[in-house]
Amino acid sequence: MQEADKRIIVSDVVKSIVNSSNRDALQNSLHFDILIAERILSQIYEYRLQCSNQEPHIVIDGIRQVSIVNTIRVYFPEAEIVWLEVPTEERKRRYEARKDIKDVEPFEIADNKPIELECQKIFEVFRERLTIINNC
Repeated sequence: MQEADKRIIVSDVVKSIVNSSNRDALQNSLHFDILIAERILSQIYEYRLQCSNQEPHIVIDGIRQVSIVNTIRVYFPEAEIVWLEVPTEERKRRYEARKDIKDVEPFEIADNKPIELECQKIFEVFRERLTIINNC
């Protein structure tokens, strides 16, 4: 897999929209999907303008909504979608190990918020088009 020239981190985009780092505010962002997609597309186009002589390899890290993937695929239908498969036990271990101040609830609750459940829909909807990487 080619290394990225540019990495767009969706949680940073969401933080700029909701103007918060609070996990509840960030996880309650389903209704910002159009705005999130627009900001991502804007960053892609800005970066592509900087790379006028070449086609940059851009990674968008952390999309959690099918609607955002669909919007980006309208403009970039050739985009590769990569799914990192991480077992629940490993996700829980990482969640607890990072000891982030914004992680105020147990993993089991955080992992079942609507935004995390929406993330699973990406796998269901795009299963046939995914490059799956086991990330244990």
